[in-house]
Amino acid sequence: MQEQDFPALYRSADDLSLKSQQHFFLALSVHLVTLVVAAGLSIISVSHWSIAVAQLLALLGALGCSIYLFAMRPDQLWYAGRAVAESIKTITWRYVSRAEPFQGDDASAHSEFRRTLKQIVKQNREVCQSLTKHLDGQQFTPVMEAMRGKGLEERRATYSASRIFDQLTWYAKKTAFNRRRSNLFFWMLIGINAVAVVCAAFRIAFPDQTFWPTDVFVAAAASLLSWMQAKKFSELAASYGLAAHEISLIKEQSLLPDTDEKFSLFVSDAENAFSREHTQWVARKDV
Repeated sequence: MQEQDFPALYRSADDLSLKSQQHFFLALSVHLVTLVVAAGLSIISVSHWSIAVAQLLALLGALGCSIYLFAMRPDQLWYAGRAVAESIKTITWRYVSRAEPFQGDDASAHSEFRRTLKQIVKQNREVCQSLTKHLDGQQFTPVMEAMRGKGLEERRATYSASRIFDQLTWYAKKTAFNRRRSNLFFWMLIGINAVAVVCAAFRIAFPDQTFWPTDVFVAAAASLLSWMQAKKFSELAASYGLAAHEISLIKEQSLLPDTDEKFSLFVSDAENAFSREHTQWVARKDV
């Protein structure tokens, strides 16, 4: 299943989460860069009004980003939107696979799916008020209905390839990506701090020298550390790696269920495993 094949509410929450994430990191990066620029301008010995104006503009830019991040809280919309999107994706896979609680006849399953969607909206009323995309879209797409109408073997194969293998690939790639980024930024932080230490030591050895960019490197190190904390490279590498190992075990069992009842239980167990990682988004939205 492609993204456009999921309910409109999922696509709207997914769009909100992605855009809020982009806005958050854009504002944070501008904030950190302008602080480093302001620190750099403070050590320029040229006595010209333009330097003071440039520094003032940099500090105003940093202040504006701080106000935006505090007032608008795009990080909370990002986390909450992702939690809603993943909750809807989970129940959608349960529905199309005829897994509990949607294993009954189509009329009962339709009614239960609508009730579950309403419950998700009710539990996340604040973030759902910000959903503005795909308002006229379908909650039951043709692809969802077509997959639900297939036989056990086809549903089992589709779930294995499009859900389990897709999740395993995504988590494996994200684990490797975040581990590489964690190592890269760690050594960058060590390097910048080392340069700051060298500058501080040289300032002691050469007290007559007036120009020392120590403060710039200190600001750069602090900004880099803030970026690493926001990106959570190490934390995500660990949690994604654990999720990938768990999904790999699920993948080995994907072709074992040979009845609708066994397949329903298997999908429920698999979706519960996926949800354990996704529930972290719910916890983070209040941080």
